[in-house]
Amino acid sequence: MGGEPALAPAARAAVAGEPNRPRVARPHFPCLEGLRALAATMVVVHHVNATSSLRRAGLLRSPASVMDGGVAIFFVISGFLIYRPFVVSHLEDRPARRMRTFWWLRLVRVVPAYWAALTVLWALGAFDLGPHWWRYYLLVQVYWRDSVLGGIFQSWSLATEMTFYLLVPFWALALRAVTRRSPLARRAGVQLGGAALLMLGGIVARQVISMADPSWRPLSFNWLPTNLDLFGAGMALAVLSAWAAHDQRVRRLLERAAGVPTGLALAAGALFAWYAYVIGPVSFATGYRGWYWQRRQLVLVLISLALLVPAAFGDQDRGLVRRLWRWRPVAWVGVVSYGLYLWHFDLIKWSVERGGQLNRPPWAGWAGVEYYVSPFPLAVAGLGGGLVAAALSFYLLERPLQRRLRGRVSPAPTAASAIDPAPVPALPAPADPELSGRSTPR
Repeated sequence: MGGEPALAPAARAAVAGEPNRPRVARPHFPCLEGLRALAATMVVVHHVNATSSLRRAGLLRSPASVMDGGVAIFFVISGFLIYRPFVVSHLEDRPARRMRTFWWLRLVRVVPAYWAALTVLWALGAFDLGPHWWRYYLLVQVYWRDSVLGGIFQSWSLATEMTFYLLVPFWALALRAVTRRSPLARRAGVQLGGAALLMLGGIVARQVISMADPSWRPLSFNWLPTNLDLFGAGMALAVLSAWAAHDQRVRRLLERAAGVPTGLALAAGALFAWYAYVIGPVSFATGYRGWYWQRRQLVLVLISLALLVPAAFGDQDRGLVRRLWRWRPVAWVGVVSYGLYLWHFDLIKWSVERGGQLNRPPWAGWAGVEYYVSPFPLAVAGLGGGLVAAALSFYLLERPLQRRLRGRVSPAPTAASAIDPAPVPALPAPADPELSGRSTPR
């Protein structure tokens, strides 16, 4: 199952002083790079659509307008990768990585490349941070209406991820305390229940905000509570993945579920098409409304899970979809996609401004703007120029930092988020799970 074989009692590796505790080899999930590349490309297409007139594109406009759903894929991947090491240590009854170490790795992985992009783009006049510039550098801009979508617009999802990082160690610690000295099956059951509780929390948070004060919907969309079901879905898969390494029945069940990767991908595509043409995009000025908001999140959870299951379970060498995700050019885009996430939108804006064809609407926010220009040069600027900037960011800043981290921090079996790219020195060498992943904006 993607590098994590079931653990037979005779094959258990003894650890010094603890000969009866099993240790499962740290797995590698090679298809996740391709899945991140897909999600990042979706976000670029969404931003191209938002800054150009696609009235002539006919049926293509609806799918493009809802490709911000790529962010949901990133959040689900993040829940899976970030939480899995905590579950593994819990099920194996081993100490989890210290909170301070976990947070330090997350900060060093996410913040330097973000600060570099924010500073360079600010200096070049891409945006004005105003007197509250510190909010953007601390990634807390999403908690004020006058700064929520300022700076690097898409960095709202980084702020959401950082809040998730703060929550995860405490959540894992609480579940460990509940199941101290319990059998493995009970520990796994409690972990699954915890993930389900978080998913329910996202539904409740959206409902409470909609009922208490609907004017908070546009702002609260960017917060962790209203996205907990996305992270919780990934966390539930993380529990199943860790549990399967110790239980043949769970392993066989998951392998059967992942046995038709092409079918799952087609199902995800069909569900996405239904979402695009039936549910459709939202007004960023008014925010999501009632059942629309809940239904959108539910559909995006199902789409993300249909894509993630074959990327996390089953034989990773089988299936056309898996081969596509592991294809070297696609995997490379996934590796460097944190830089693509940071740079692409302002490159799109720059290409529009250079075109001199602006038709500014009365609303000040960018998302309601229709710039009457062809989307094709914007796509070249966003995807092509974004990948150039991403490569520079990765090879000159991100990967050198990762190498220094690996020299200073012990390689404990932890994973990274869906926000930052995998440190792959030469594809298709496996990525270090501690430093791989990424999240991208709406």
